[in-house]
Amino acid sequence: MSTERDPELEAKVLAGLNGARLGRPVQAFARVTSTMEIAHELAANGAPEGALVWAARQEQGRGRLGRTWASPEGGAYFSLILRPVRPLTEIPQLSLVAGLSAAEAIRELTGLTASIRWPNDLLLDGKKVCGILVESKNGAVVIGVGVNIATDSRDLPATATSLIADSSHSSLVTRHSSLAYALTGALCRRFQRWYDIWSAEGFTPIREALRPWIGLFGHPVHITAGSEHFEGTAADLDEQGHLVVRLDSGILRPFDVGEVTLLQ
Repeated sequence: MSTERDPELEAKVLAGLNGARLGRPVQAFARVTSTMEIAHELAANGAPEGALVWAARQEQGRGRLGRTWASPEGGAYFSLILRPVRPLTEIPQLSLVAGLSAAEAIRELTGLTASIRWPNDLLLDGKKVCGILVESKNGAVVIGVGVNIATDSRDLPATATSLIADSSHSSLVTRHSSLAYALTGALCRRFQRWYDIWSAEGFTPIREALRPWIGLFGHPVHITAGSEHFEGTAADLDEQGHLVVRLDSGILRPFDVGEVTLLQ
């Protein structure tokens, strides 16, 4: 589809960044196929670390494991280009760095406490409100973030919600039109801090900060890893960001990838 940059949107996103280092330069669009596709193209053409692609709507937003991320009007959808110096094996940790940043930004601006569902979702009352995708190509990393802010519930899957739907604060409802830009800026500022810490010190300080936000710990879970299925109790994150599960057999096992379902 044809996409044209929207100078008015770019000005609003820049104003929301409010001095953040990451998030510049910005390209903003009213509608795109996928911010990830544009960001990867920009990265391949030498875009600097911190460059941001922002859209009010995506037609083919991508989620983890090849899924489609519903991206109708009423959300903030953006991709951030990074050029990290840490080993490639540690790049998946950036999903949790971004998740921590998003949870903090949401609470800062709305007062809502979203739990992090390892490794890349944020939930409110058990429903997905934010998704994160990390992709690495040719030495650059692109982090995609999608947040449902004021999306009509009729436009979302039954398993998803929005910040407005989960808030009883009338002030949040009345200012939702500007919340997308403020939230983008708050997330970039939070991420900038944790990204700098991660770049210098690795995952250990991120792990400590994440623990209170992980909603799985102490709960029974089902994990699908490839063709294998496991059940146990989510126990912790290890030093690499893997989810540690105490299997029903009593063995503690770390998972680096997998689909996690909370068992009721």
